[in-house]
Amino acid sequence: MKLRIILIVLSLLAFLSASLGGFLYYSSLKESAFEQAERQSALEAERIKNGLSSFLSENLRSVKALAGLEQLKQALSSKDDDVLAGANFMLDHFNNSLCADVCYLMDHEGNTVASSNRKATDSFVGENFSFRPYWRQAIQGNPATYMALGITSKRRGVYYSHPVYGESGKTPIGVAVIKAPIEPVEE
Repeated sequence: MKLRIILIVLSLLAFLSASLGGFLYYSSLKESAFEQAERQSALEAERIKNGLSSFLSENLRSVKALAGLEQLKQALSSKDDDVLAGANFMLDHFNNSLCADVCYLMDHEGNTVASSNRKATDSFVGENFSFRPYWRQAIQGNPATYMALGITSKRRGVYYSHPVYGESGKTPIGVAVIKAPIEPVEE
């Protein structure tokens, strides 16, 4: 009888020991899997952040180059049709080269004076966008990136703006804007 009790106790101890070992092994594997998933998630989030950041900064240099063009500066200081045609030509060129939705030029009051969509039914020419944050930032001398739904076009996009400086180079005389499609971010 004593032998039977000893065997039962030893069996119970072996079962408890195996169960405890299995539970600890399972817990360790579960914790390791969660840590690995967390690392993978952090890496994926960083990759997405870098891709989005790269996309959003993609046209900043382009809008800066656009804002520095003499044709745009002249269009803001002259009402001559030939000067305006030169500015529109440059806006068309940038729009086609960058596959943008639209490129346009706004004066110091926020009125659009030239645009690559000037011949479209939803033309920006004559529209005032002084309420937009990208215009307000740029007219203060700070380039801006702004994602929004277009008021006139009713299409979402990323707006890149940069101040256009006159001869003095101290205060902006207008703002150059490139509106890029948002679909690449969504994809």
